[in-house]
Amino acid sequence: MKFSIFFSSLLLTFSVHADVGFKKGNDLTAVVAKGELHVRCQGRTTPNYAHAFCRRDLLISGEYDYFQGPTSIKADKVTLTARHVDGSKRSKTVNYNATNRQSTKQVNLWIHTLLQKPLLDGGENKISYQMTLKGSTTARGEFTAVVHDGGMKFCRRTGNYWSGNDQDCRNPNILCDQYFRENDYCL
Repeated sequence: MKFSIFFSSLLLTFSVHADVGFKKGNDLTAVVAKGELHVRCQGRTTPNYAHAFCRRDLLISGEYDYFQGPTSIKADKVTLTARHVDGSKRSKTVNYNATNRQSTKQVNLWIHTLLQKPLLDGGENKISYQMTLKGSTTARGEFTAVVHDGGMKFCRRTGNYWSGNDQDCRNPNILCDQYFRENDYCL
């Protein structure tokens, strides 16, 4: 009898949480965007020119997204733990707003730098979540987020920029993010 009550409540927990995941969706596509730009700099020295090839690994829906939680769960924090296809794990803990049913800030899904690591990896990501209120667990569950390989995208237009800063010609890759934004990420 105890087992059936436990099993029924477990099923209820997972069925109630069927709409849990990322606000923009759990079926994502990653692309490698490529393009080139030219920049002319007119700083304190004589005019200078530079050329750059830009490359970015992008998640089409955006590299950051809100975690969307289950209805009627009181919580002030959520911990997301992703298990990747290769067996590795990555966790992120963020504050949670139960009234809005979402994390108070977006979670880094895809940006990889020296200072930050993404939650997701290419392929299938099994994500378990644990929601807490003042340190006590109020809900837990699991969902899947899949990152599909969208291949390579090439921007058709070469970027041409003018800058009053000599630094932009010494390191023209500084302008790559602006270039991709202006070209809708080559999509």
